[in-house]
Amino acid sequence: MIAKIAVEKTSIRFDRLFDYAVPDHQQAQAKIGCRVSVPFGNANQYRQGVILDIKNDQPEIKLKTIAGFLDDQPILSSKMVDIVFYLVHSTFCTYYEAIRTILPAGFSYFLKKSYQFIDRLEGLENYSPHQLELLSFLRKAANQQEVDGIVQHQLESGHRSDIDFLIQQQVLTPSVSSKRKLGDKTVNMVKMTDPEFDPSSCKLSQKQKKVVSFLLELGAVSIKEVCYFCGVTDIVVKNLAKQGIVTLYEQEVYRTPYEAATPTQKPELVLAAQQQQVLDGLLQQYYTNRPSVALLHGITGSGKTQVFLKLIEKMIQMGKQTILMVPEISLTPQMLQKFQLAFGSEIAVMHSSLSMGEQMDEYKRIKNGEVKIVIGTRSAVFAPLEQLGLIIMDEEGESTYKSSDMSPRYHTRDVAKYRCIQQKALLLLASATPSVESYYAAKQGVYSLYELNQRYADAQLPEVTLIDMRQEPSSLITGVSEYLAEEIARNLRQGEQSILLLNRRGYRSVLSCVDCGWVAECPHCSVGMTYHRANGYLMCHYCGYSQELPKTCPECGGSHLMLTGQGTQKIEEEVQQYFPDARVLRMDADTTFTRAALESKIQSFSKGEYDILIGTQIVAKGLDFPNVTLVGVLSADSMLFGDDFKCHEHAFSMLTQVVGRSGRGGKKGRAYIQTYNPDHPVIRQAASQDYQSFYQDEIVEREAFFYPPFCDICLVGITGRQEQQVDIGARLFLTVLKQATKGLRQNIPMKVLGRSKPYIYKMNNKYRQRIILKCRNNTAFRQLMRKVLVYTASRKECSNLHLYCDINGEIN
Repeated sequence: MIAKIAVEKTSIRFDRLFDYAVPDHQQAQAKIGCRVSVPFGNANQYRQGVILDIKNDQPEIKLKTIAGFLDDQPILSSKMVDIVFYLVHSTFCTYYEAIRTILPAGFSYFLKKSYQFIDRLEGLENYSPHQLELLSFLRKAANQQEVDGIVQHQLESGHRSDIDFLIQQQVLTPSVSSKRKLGDKTVNMVKMTDPEFDPSSCKLSQKQKKVVSFLLELGAVSIKEVCYFCGVTDIVVKNLAKQGIVTLYEQEVYRTPYEAATPTQKPELVLAAQQQQVLDGLLQQYYTNRPSVALLHGITGSGKTQVFLKLIEKMIQMGKQTILMVPEISLTPQMLQKFQLAFGSEIAVMHSSLSMGEQMDEYKRIKNGEVKIVIGTRSAVFAPLEQLGLIIMDEEGESTYKSSDMSPRYHTRDVAKYRCIQQKALLLLASATPSVESYYAAKQGVYSLYELNQRYADAQLPEVTLIDMRQEPSSLITGVSEYLAEEIARNLRQGEQSILLLNRRGYRSVLSCVDCGWVAECPHCSVGMTYHRANGYLMCHYCGYSQELPKTCPECGGSHLMLTGQGTQKIEEEVQQYFPDARVLRMDADTTFTRAALESKIQSFSKGEYDILIGTQIVAKGLDFPNVTLVGVLSADSMLFGDDFKCHEHAFSMLTQVVGRSGRGGKKGRAYIQTYNPDHPVIRQAASQDYQSFYQDEIVEREAFFYPPFCDICLVGITGRQEQQVDIGARLFLTVLKQATKGLRQNIPMKVLGRSKPYIYKMNNKYRQRIILKCRNNTAFRQLMRKVLVYTASRKECSNLHLYCDINGEIN
């Protein structure tokens, strides 16, 4: 039997499924989806692997043998194994990178290779002087740790042949031990050995009788509970165990990230006519028993969540499971609370802010079929549900659904489509600002399109005012205009809450020298550093480097240093000066390091403990605060200009969404957008919540310049610590690509835009270049690009470079 195994720590240069022989006595254990330990490479270092295929063939050549099995049952189901292959074939990742993305890190094992020493006297005449000396050292070893240390030292000193010789002589026997990175959480339990035990059949103390009576009544309970309710110590329980009257054992308990809420008996949720029409259409689409995609475009506050609740309720009635995804971790608590009140504890949560143990245990609950709904960010798309009927992507146009920072570089929407094809499920994309690509697909009939153009419960869209900062006398000094300050004061008098958005954290964004023009830049990145008044340091928001604020210019020695630009810390200070009695809360990456801090701040503001919330994009989308009647956008222009063709789409989305946070609780809402470009089309369209006009302008521009959805964009990234080597690698990739396209039998349309440096050319001491291709993302194109990528990465010139391909990701 041959097992085809994905092995960890491989490079795309040589990644494939590696063949290993399965020992005859272990063939029953060999199952697709099980993890194993295997010897790998010339050094036979032990590594983790996952069996992805099995062939009942006899190997034609001698194969290495599986060292051990790490799972009794497959940790990956057949459906999840299919997703591994899908990711490999569509995202240019290795097999184990795909597996690592699906499985929580806590499941991983530490593997340690050991060598058992057996002192043998025969055949010493065949030993070299060094081998005899090595044998002498091994005989003096006091324990196993010293034996392993001696062997490791020899291997590192270039004496591998001597170690191999001792293994052949059976003086050393290699073995591997495994330890899971994170263990299961357990509780010590006790139960009666004989449930029919008669307490009068033997002599028991009063305390022992009390414990036995308690256990006969309740069955199995924790030792801690027995001690508490019976008023005894654990010694009493252990003595009963010694007599064989009770049995002690460990029982696994789950680490749950959120307390389960009991479903409340609320009045039946009644949908508005438009919502009911959408629900009926979606159910009719699902009843076709074919995989399909629907786009729900609803204005902010139109009640999309109510449609989700009703749709999921129908899925549960049909015995189906649901994945509900949100783009930001900050949106999870409010969404979870709504669904827990409706469905109770049959909900699991998946996102990166959970502890390693919580992620692992939530995965177990899902895999064991104990939940019906999974709520989370993009990682939730890999939830191992076997009866999947529905996947919902809320705010589907958000860039956070695209993984571009590490391999595999997948889009959640694409994986969700594949999962729906697997299980004939319905994919529902929903947003007030859907991506241009999704809306185009809906207009072309590829997706079904549903519209909600009225706010739920007769709520009104907020009245939006554009504040022309060119007319504001204090615009160069303060971040909050006089007009906006007066409106905030009015809100405070009325006891209503306000949200201010500035998508830039820190205090001041630029430190420069007035005398020579020097600007404080990060020594590890080609980007300016931001001053943080909270700690008094200049900080880089990309690599984390920090330094004290200099007193003189390091270039000219001048003392005329000037801090300019504004961040959330500066706005917080201004607002507190304007309104000393107001309760001000700031939410950005500096104040929400942990999940607990983030959730606590959201809850505090929701309860009305603060009057004004100042934040970055964390506060812009999805949050629901009924008493918020004013939203202020402090620097709308900063969103409009960037080197990504999607910058207008991102700007429109953020402005529309943050404006939609106002007036959601029955009170009339107002929104104020501060801008130096009040006539900019995107600003005006966002102010009027006019997605149709924005889409029409954007789709014309995309077609004219041949951008998605009329093509796909493939970005080839080349990074490395040596600037010249990065340049050589980029040139080499273009040369190899040009050669590979010559003589192709099939036409693979593509347009190569050439090499370029991104806006941030150097990041964390690594130089970056990119090659952008306009293409059609099909199997033929991906096969060609993978071939070029693997060949180029294998060349000597690229030995210290990292090369990757990313399709339809961010290009900045």
